[in-house]
Amino acid sequence: MRWQRTSTVGELPADPLGEAVAGAVADVLAGATVELRYSPEAALLEPASGPGTAAAGGVGPAGWQVSLIVRLHDRLANLVDAHDPMSLAELLGLLPAAGIRAMAQFRHDGASVPVGPALRRALRDMVAAEVLDDFLVARIGRPVRRGLVAETVEFLIELSGARVESHDLTHGVVVADVLRDVPRLSFAYPADVRAAKRAPLLFDGQRSVLLVDPEGRARTELQHHRFERVMEATGRVPVPGDWQDTDALVADATGAVGGLGFFLRADRSIWTFVDGQPLLVRRGEHWTAFPMELTAAIAKMIGGGSVASLVARAAFTISSQPQGAILAIVDDPGRLDGIVSAKDRYDLRNEIDVAGMRPETRLHHLIDAQQLDEETLVRLAGLDGATVVDGDGCLLAYGAIVTSTDSQHEGARTAAAATLSETAQVVLKVSVDGDITVFRAGRAVTTVLGRPSTE
Repeated sequence: MRWQRTSTVGELPADPLGEAVAGAVADVLAGATVELRYSPEAALLEPASGPGTAAAGGVGPAGWQVSLIVRLHDRLANLVDAHDPMSLAELLGLLPAAGIRAMAQFRHDGASVPVGPALRRALRDMVAAEVLDDFLVARIGRPVRRGLVAETVEFLIELSGARVESHDLTHGVVVADVLRDVPRLSFAYPADVRAAKRAPLLFDGQRSVLLVDPEGRARTELQHHRFERVMEATGRVPVPGDWQDTDALVADATGAVGGLGFFLRADRSIWTFVDGQPLLVRRGEHWTAFPMELTAAIAKMIGGGSVASLVARAAFTISSQPQGAILAIVDDPGRLDGIVSAKDRYDLRNEIDVAGMRPETRLHHLIDAQQLDEETLVRLAGLDGATVVDGDGCLLAYGAIVTSTDSQHEGARTAAAATLSETAQVVLKVSVDGDITVFRAGRAVTTVLGRPSTE
């Protein structure tokens, strides 16, 4: 079970509200367990401690106080780096207090609040908004207009179910404290933008991002070629990014001007960014933390490069779908000889005699993967078999069958991933349940993600 309830006195109070919040927090950090610990109001709650553990306390049901404790599984706790400015450690430290604040907004004289599906969804969005608000305040160093983050999330959820002029909407916005002048007019976000139906089309998050100040005033648009002008006015040093896909503008904007970025994708998911990197993602009414430590871990294993981010993002996207995949990174294509059949090698498509080509090899000439992006990688990885890239992000193989002698003892996909990892620098296996397992040197190193519940 991803969350549990305990008590210092043996008796457990009824607390459907707390249970709903615990489920929301467990969704965000799939590699963690959440505990609600209750104590009578007159007693003291002992603080929780230990590696990979964070806790916060507050008012519980009538006559009780409650602590919300989040503990990372051992396989994740060793990835926590407290010195990383945007890390799993920071998210872990903020989540319990965010959950307690979300509960407090619905506690009324300690009464037990019925929790139906609508309130459960609202609590998930509220916990995410509280966490995002904390990240934003930490980045800009001063308070933000109360409700700005929550209202932005609500607006993006509205847009995710709408169309304008027959377009599937995308929308990008960055909340940052970089403009010091007083605006000529006050244009409130999202209230005034909501009334301007074409606004999402103008600020689509791919060609233009809307810049909003901490008071919630829409100020100007940001485009890649205008980042430098804004940075010159603020003296800010940009954080280098490695995004190359539809999210790139919002991600790069947070690296350039700081703050917190939101991007509504055409697939109706909502991605948030800080410091040029993804933070929380809303998919199917659930919020999940992007496995930020996964990118860092892969980068260390392969010696750096943008391919680490590309593969991690693709694995994360696939994890939300009811399908599995194997993604591998190799340092030398030659190491695939004898491991992956030539017919599955995209990089060898021009070296095979035309007369002897199999139908699968002919297909390679119809695939445009010269500049591999996340969308293409996800599409190819959805085929049975392994998808392999090199350290520069060039496609080497897809739909590749990896033979393993261990397949009789464990799942075929697991056995193939383990075998391939003896040759590759790193292999990610995405299960149909949404877990992402990292393999290296023939063994599983860690599992970093599980799909949230569907309730």
